[in-house]
Amino acid sequence: MRVAVIGAGVIGLATAYSLVRQGHSVELIEGRDDVALETSFANGGQLSYRYVSPLADAGVPLQAIGWMLRGADAPLRFRPQASLHQWRWCLQFLLACRRSVNRRNAAHLLRLALHSQQILRSWREQDQLDGFAWRANGKLVIYRDQHSLHKGAAAIDDESGQRLLDAAQCVDVEPALTPLAASLRGGIYSPGDEVADCHLFCTELLRRLRASPAFHLHTGQSVSALRTEGKRVRAVVLGHDDVAIDHLVVAAGTGSVGLLRPLGIDLPIYPLKGYSLTVALADQDRVPQTNVTDYDNKVVYLRPPR
Repeated sequence: MRVAVIGAGVIGLATAYSLVRQGHSVELIEGRDDVALETSFANGGQLSYRYVSPLADAGVPLQAIGWMLRGADAPLRFRPQASLHQWRWCLQFLLACRRSVNRRNAAHLLRLALHSQQILRSWREQDQLDGFAWRANGKLVIYRDQHSLHKGAAAIDDESGQRLLDAAQCVDVEPALTPLAASLRGGIYSPGDEVADCHLFCTELLRRLRASPAFHLHTGQSVSALRTEGKRVRAVVLGHDDVAIDHLVVAAGTGSVGLLRPLGIDLPIYPLKGYSLTVALADQDRVPQTNVTDYDNKVVYLRPPR
């Protein structure tokens, strides 16, 4: 079976790797000159399997209003635009904030996360996949607001070993939090969570894929059209060339919206911009050893293996 995968970020590369492992031929198509240069380049690096929290939550709309009033110090900002797509997405987001929908989505995310953990474990053990700064050092979500802590505690998965901690116990788990102890209300500790470097993971997958004759990479080429027969995509158009395929996987992030709209597929995807800062450590002992998320400020702290 010949499969085209559009988008060479972590999703596209992992999909291509899985397909090649199963004996399929893969055409991986990337518009940039190399792989993993967009959302997979410098993200937070958390492999959070047990602590899943959909962004669309019942309290988020009111929180968002409060955040916008904080100005430049807000953990989340929203810039309204004269865009029908943006406002349709906002309406869908608000509908997803209903408690029943949030719980259903959290359950879906948990199943997906645990499946992801199982797949990554099998690749590490069976294929000896390494070289991407993987480390199992747990995750600690710290809360500065009692209400936020209470909501987080309600979602604890007891079977996984997750623990609800008070401020002192948070410092016991991660001594680097000592200067923040007075501002903490508590935390949730997930000892089984992991960290890794997403960009390194992608480049390692690519290195292994290139060793297979069933894999072909097209970089610096954008898909201009998808040729269909009935309800099936039969070819991907790259410039003046048609790449014939049996199946198609679209993993192009927000670019997937415009790519699939001509096929009558309306994806409810809208971009969010985050910021990532990597710094050299002057004092190894004063930064967290554990993977830490500051829930109320929407900030993630982690460090690669020494």
